[in-house]
Amino acid sequence: MTSTATSAGTETAGRRPATGPPGRLRRAGVLLSGVALAVAAVGLQTLGLDRQERTAHLTWTGRLGDEVAASRFSARVKAIRAARTIETTDPGDRVQRATTSGIFLIADVGATANREPQKFGPPVLLAGDGRRYTATDKVDSSLTITNPYIQVGWWAESVAVFEIPAEALTGSRIVLAPRNGFAGEAFLPEVEIDLGLDEAAAQSLISNAKDVYQLASKK
Repeated sequence: MTSTATSAGTETAGRRPATGPPGRLRRAGVLLSGVALAVAAVGLQTLGLDRQERTAHLTWTGRLGDEVAASRFSARVKAIRAARTIETTDPGDRVQRATTSGIFLIADVGATANREPQKFGPPVLLAGDGRRYTATDKVDSSLTITNPYIQVGWWAESVAVFEIPAEALTGSRIVLAPRNGFAGEAFLPEVEIDLGLDEAAAQSLISNAKDVYQLASKK
């Protein structure tokens, strides 16, 4: 049996003598190993989230006319109007009309970035009954708030257009969120803006809906 007893000047069995301070390459290797472990930990945290958590948002709320400041952008809905037909003119001066059996809601939207330029994903209208309506594809996206880059230092102004059943207006809210996340951003920021439409206000908006709304085309 191998003895592990020690005495002055005698090494413990199985222990190596010290070799002096680690060299630069060894220290670099330890550092890289630490970075790799940190990256792996982040990856494991992401894998540990279910699909709903990975697509979750942090939400900032406000009302029609408010400037709502989220973590990396600010946005506002300045005004809303309703229409039964939307008319646009393409670069070749051809008039195009979009019609609906329901109603179009047109929202005047503005946004500015706090840190880096970014683009919005398709806006969403949340109806009072919980249904979600993505901005219509009957209007060319180049005419809407999803087209411009939201820049730092000035406001981009455009519209969000929704095709919805008239009854979806009551209690509705508009949600604006960036198209992509930033590195290290666990949850996408979004703003949710209450349009202030109780039943009476929704009926008034419907009653005053334009037969044809001309949406300005960008040339």
